[in-house]
Amino acid sequence: MELDHKFIAKRVIELSGGKEKLNAEMDKKLAQINDKWNQDVEAIGRILRSHLFVEHFVTECLISFNPSLGNLEKARLTFAQKLALIENYSPELQEIAVGIRRLNKIRNQLAHNLEACVTEQDKEVLLSVKTFRALREALAAPEKPSENSMDVLEDFAKHVGGRLASLADPESLTLRFRQAFQELETRT
Repeated sequence: MELDHKFIAKRVIELSGGKEKLNAEMDKKLAQINDKWNQDVEAIGRILRSHLFVEHFVTECLISFNPSLGNLEKARLTFAQKLALIENYSPELQEIAVGIRRLNKIRNQLAHNLEACVTEQDKEVLLSVKTFRALREALAAPEKPSENSMDVLEDFAKHVGGRLASLADPESLTLRFRQAFQELETRT
């Protein structure tokens, strides 16, 4: 049976209450669709790049800490599952895990409602990672680091990437962070 496309078009117009009503309804729907399409692609890119960057290093740590783990791609672990498997490895990871979870939440919000934003609350959670905040401020001195939420997100991602890369490679920066944490514990 071949469809009668002219009949379908005529009947849809009738069921919609006429041409004007159907056009108005279609224009309204198109505006809603365009609102979702016309997002801030720069913000989306910055959020996704930060998340993918951190996930890369979370995966590197997971493999480094568990060399006999097997094929992670076949395991199809989520970002949150990977983080849960490594976050108790060291005090450094425990400290940054709060911010990593927040980064994942920001990315998930983007995926579910197509709105790319890093709120002031998001920024404060990322800055609550004390070592990140202190190092960020010290490296920017005598200037103050940017207060822009998106800049904080990217700075956090870079910080985490460096910290995780160090943890995955015990001969690098990890030893200095570990020593600093140990010295702090002996002071208190």
